[in-house]
Amino acid sequence: MQADRHQDDKLRNKLISYIQDAYAMENHFVEILEKQVKATQKFPDIQAQIQNHLEATKQHRQRMEDRLGFYNTKPSAVKEAVTSAMGNVAGAAAGARTDSLANDARDDYATEHLEIAAYELLIATAQALGDRDTIQACEMNLRDEVVMAHWLETHMGRTALLSLREDGVAVDDTALSSADMAANSALQTAQRALSTSGQTWMSPDQAPLESRPTS
Repeated sequence: MQADRHQDDKLRNKLISYIQDAYAMENHFVEILEKQVKATQKFPDIQAQIQNHLEATKQHRQRMEDRLGFYNTKPSAVKEAVTSAMGNVAGAAAGARTDSLANDARDDYATEHLEIAAYELLIATAQALGDRDTIQACEMNLRDEVVMAHWLETHMGRTALLSLREDGVAVDDTALSSADMAANSALQTAQRALSTSGQTWMSPDQAPLESRPTS
């Protein structure tokens, strides 16, 4: 019995650590998105999407804070491992970032997948502990991350060319209007290549959330 209680304590502590990671991650991303909202004033459709996700990210942070409160734990705004990982993502092209719009979109896409992986870890750990409320909170956050990742994925081509225009590179309207289709077509071709080779893969936005463990 004592050994079982010790194992439960270890699992509980690991879950709390993962929730702390998620809180720190969301808290850091709020700061990034706030800056991006200001930086995208010339692109109202992009700005609106970022603003929407900023509000969702604040909700994500609150949900993780609430779950920490359930375990009588205060949130840590900064966790070294998380901020280091996110810093590596956002800092991959640091320095003279002239095509900042495109690089921000790329970095956000990578961050969304980092968050998706974090919530998958959390859901699996919470399931092992039997913490249904944490599972539900993570599922709500996960859905928003998947939606944003899909939006970024399907708008990456156009964003890249808008960024070039912003830097004074001549890009005609035809290329701009077809950029997303070209990028998405290339991604779909890569997915089909995996399928024909006998492997199976789908991007997170394609995977049904119903297939994820929820109990």
